[in-house]
Amino acid sequence: MMRKITNLLSALFLILVFTASITFSYFNTTLVEISIGPWQLPPQPVSAWIIGAFVIGGTIGLLLGLGIFKNLKSKSEIRRLRKQLDEAGQEVSQLRTMSLKDL
Repeated sequence: MMRKITNLLSALFLILVFTASITFSYFNTTLVEISIGPWQLPPQPVSAWIIGAFVIGGTIGLLLGLGIFKNLKSKSEIRRLRKQLDEAGQEVSQLRTMSLKDL
């Protein structure tokens, strides 16, 4: 029962956001050209720039929330530590094969 209510509220929220986006786009059609350093982007309606910024920000937020960048950092740390472990294992093997006279 609770799951159905949650799904219904989610659907209503998405419909509300979609309707607000369409209304916002309809009323904000002034063309704006954005320049970022040496690059000049083609003129687009103000609404396109704002909605695009929200979409890009939401996507980056989701990626950070999912921990994708953290996982990449962890994987590189695991690789580094495994390499250290292999090197230490090789050193131990070499020390075991050496006789006491060699030391």
